[in-house]
Amino acid sequence: MSRNIRVLVAISVLFGAAVGVYDFVLPYYLKEQGLSYPSMGWLFAASAAVMVVIRLATGRLVDAWGCKRPYLVALIGGGTTSALTALTGNVVFLTLLKTGREIGLLLRETVHPVLLFLENRTRFRDYVGKTRGLESLCQALGTVLAASCMVAWGNGPSLVLSAAILAVAGGLLAVGLRDRRTSGDEAPPPKGAFWRWDVDSNLKVIMVSGIVFTLGLTTSHGFIMPLYFSARFGASESTVALIMFVHRLTPVLPMLLAGRLRFRNLKSAYIWALVLEGIFISAGGAIPWLLPAAAVWLLHDFVGAGVWIPIQSEIIQRYCRESTRGLDLSKTLVLSSVGGAFGPILSGFLADRSIGAPFVVSGALVILGGLMLLGLRLDPERSPPLAGSRAAASSAGGSAGG
Repeated sequence: MSRNIRVLVAISVLFGAAVGVYDFVLPYYLKEQGLSYPSMGWLFAASAAVMVVIRLATGRLVDAWGCKRPYLVALIGGGTTSALTALTGNVVFLTLLKTGREIGLLLRETVHPVLLFLENRTRFRDYVGKTRGLESLCQALGTVLAASCMVAWGNGPSLVLSAAILAVAGGLLAVGLRDRRTSGDEAPPPKGAFWRWDVDSNLKVIMVSGIVFTLGLTTSHGFIMPLYFSARFGASESTVALIMFVHRLTPVLPMLLAGRLRFRNLKSAYIWALVLEGIFISAGGAIPWLLPAAAVWLLHDFVGAGVWIPIQSEIIQRYCRESTRGLDLSKTLVLSSVGGAFGPILSGFLADRSIGAPFVVSGALVILGGLMLLGLRLDPERSPPLAGSRAAASSAGGSAGG
């Protein structure tokens, strides 16, 4: 394992803990400030909408600057906005700060897989699974930490704790990471390159499927997620924290095993993981008792995201062009995430009428997004050689770097 991979693993641990704290505390902080469900929906939606243009720029930054500086900006920016959130209850300022934090998250979302791919292409799915798995594990631990801090310190100071953890991650990145560049040169892209959707057809399928998928996912996975269990079943914050803790844990095992899982048909595995995820999300919103609803709902990431995230990451990297890898990746993620600007609005609208409706509708849309992936046409020759083969060893030798 190279030095950069070790640093990225450590940063994923810290980043996961910070996200776990922030994501659990924020909905309760917003509720404490007197925001209604629709207001929370608009706040989350506004921050997601800004991402469309910003995300394109992040991809070009990676191609032109390398990976280290954008990653550092992501961590420092995310920490700063998290800390400032604790200082205001104004919905306009909260929206601006949430937007700033999302910019940091999406910048990291672009640069992190590129770094892993450039470090070792043949073990990419293994490494992306391990870093995302450890990140999810630490999000679970961050949720427990958040619940304890909320009791001891209150909601605002708990958000500051999230910022402090990100600051430590930024320091580790600054001193520990050796920069990597894509194959792109530093010249500006051709005129109109940002807006030309001239990517591989498989990436276009993922984009269109992603619109529906993220619309569905953000309908249930936003401010409503912890509040649902409190509002529908009367669960205490400590009980909800336990559910969110297990939620963060469920994708860990399949992600950690991503490099060992062998699928005869990568496309089928991708589709089935999304379909099963949608079924369990909908079921969680339809079952009228807390324990069965939580138990069934918690399966959605174990059979879903824990399986399809490494698969999707590998497919995207395979079909990105070498000279514009960052830009192609960001274009794919841009359109895929458009639905996220509308999911929170839909969630707020549905929750005002039935608190379980966001989950039921969410799952149906996730299933539809999965079925749209039937349009993928994967080329077996694009697959990396299996780890341990002679070709893999030859290829990895030049990129692992000790």
